[in-house]
Amino acid sequence: MPIPDHVIDEIRDRADIVEVIGEVVELKKRGRNFVGLCPFHAEKTPSFTVTPEKQMYYCFGCQAGGNVFTFLMQHERLEFPDAARVLGERTGVEVPEPETAAGPDPHAPLHMANRLAAEFYHRQLLESPDAAAARDYLAKRKIDRETWETFLLGWAPDSWDALLDEAGRQKLDVETLAEAGLVARSERTGGWYDRFRGRVCFPIRSVGGKVIALSGRRVDDEEPKYLNSSDTPVFTKGSTLFNLDLARGPIRRAGAAVIVEGNFDVVAVFQAGFRNVVAPLGTALTEPQTRILRRSTRTAYLAYDGDSAGERAAFRAGDLLLAAGFAVRIVQMGKGMDPDQLVRDGGPAAFERALEESGDVMERKIALVAERVDLSDVMKKRRAVRRLLESVARVPDPVTRALYVDRVAEGLHVPREALEIPEPRARRRRPGTRPEGGTRPPRAPIARTERGRSPLGIVPPEVQDERYVLLHALAEERWLEEAREQVAPAFFQVEAYADAFRRLAEGEVTRAAERLLASDDATVLRVLAELEVWREEQGFPLSDEVFRDSVRRLQLKAVERGLLPELRPTGEPLADAVERSRLRREIHRGRHRPAGSPE
Repeated sequence: MPIPDHVIDEIRDRADIVEVIGEVVELKKRGRNFVGLCPFHAEKTPSFTVTPEKQMYYCFGCQAGGNVFTFLMQHERLEFPDAARVLGERTGVEVPEPETAAGPDPHAPLHMANRLAAEFYHRQLLESPDAAAARDYLAKRKIDRETWETFLLGWAPDSWDALLDEAGRQKLDVETLAEAGLVARSERTGGWYDRFRGRVCFPIRSVGGKVIALSGRRVDDEEPKYLNSSDTPVFTKGSTLFNLDLARGPIRRAGAAVIVEGNFDVVAVFQAGFRNVVAPLGTALTEPQTRILRRSTRTAYLAYDGDSAGERAAFRAGDLLLAAGFAVRIVQMGKGMDPDQLVRDGGPAAFERALEESGDVMERKIALVAERVDLSDVMKKRRAVRRLLESVARVPDPVTRALYVDRVAEGLHVPREALEIPEPRARRRRPGTRPEGGTRPPRAPIARTERGRSPLGIVPPEVQDERYVLLHALAEERWLEEAREQVAPAFFQVEAYADAFRRLAEGEVTRAAERLLASDDATVLRVLAELEVWREEQGFPLSDEVFRDSVRRLQLKAVERGLLPELRPTGEPLADAVERSRLRREIHRGRHRPAGSPE
């Protein structure tokens, strides 16, 4: 049977391409990317580039490229299902075996143990007299029974061996419970005991809905207040978001994710009708979590606690999300308030109002600096400006960076010309390369070459516009919509580019680029990797001017090649020449819309 899409997505989210390729290739960091000697052909000068942000690789020498799946397929000579299983085992994601396969899933016992614990604790919450305090606690927090069932909330009895006894009745061995992080061994006695005791329990599920871990909260003042399962072969805390299995669809429909700090915040906000809510698991938001979220949206609302610790955590998360290309908004809770309390006190309307009144993360930072820093003190003002620009430097898009610099200058009354537009953090310009910011495509750099090979990054002029159009169409849906109206696949002379554009232009524009990135077609993935790495090496910005100039040149070439439907020969050379001249004028004026691609 085919491997489900959600399993492939989960593997892709968890796998670190730098780590996987780094076991085969000695990689060195260069800016935001990594470079090394290509494993697919002999070379002395590194031309193999790995892009962590896009989780792709490309070789300028032999044109090998793709994602983490295609790397294993090429390097280990595996078929896609086998490559997925290798990565699944590595990342702790269960990959269904073909119906004809006889071998058992190595992680099935861990999934069984976690499911057993979740269901046992859920029954305790529903039925056990000992869970009365937990039921009262949930009632006080206005969490209703339907929500208990949705999240499979449970109660871990305040006992050292309640789960151990249940596992014994179910014939599940203690070693499996230990590997799943559900029980631990006493250093004093050497005996086993339940890790979760006297806690309301939240099962943590994979994107596919399997219980992979537990999170528990005390209902009294005993510490630690929160406890999560330790990392296991099926669970990595820093790469998992609580409730993503239920929130992924709503996030895509809403076009945004609401990120809160705690499990109870998620449950309360979800119950109030905001289903696109997730949370990190007891730690600060991590870079792998932002990568996972990027698969569903590029907009994030940070609804963190309304105290100083929550504010600091929100701004740290905001910097990470900015670096990942998100539009980030800060939802203000009010002093001492959190999302759970806000929903309890004011209902769904209060939370909806807070979302509507949210502000851009950089605007919020600028406002706080203006409010809290003595801007009459030159050194304090200088430090504040520098800190703000450090956040701006994380933004990958040059236009957004420039706009944020304008806002820093305006908000803190600093001359705009005194502030340099920072480059993305960890991507400093190398001597001899062109800085970002212009709207014209840069010329290909002069690079050292090996005998018999073109310089790295140099692109024949007839191909360059095809790349520009594809890159823009992949980057933003508005450019893809425009490209679909003005360009036909036949306009591309490179067959692989024509095929990639054809696939990109098929069906709905919404999330078209993401659908293409999720393809298992090795040729398409190679093209995407080539384009992304080439853009990184060139460092040129995407813009309306670059896009439309490239579209216009493709249309003019299509006229010369006789590809437009309007140019089907009439048998009258003079009439055909007049029509070509007319079309060229329309194209130069930006008025031409092709009637469609040729047969």
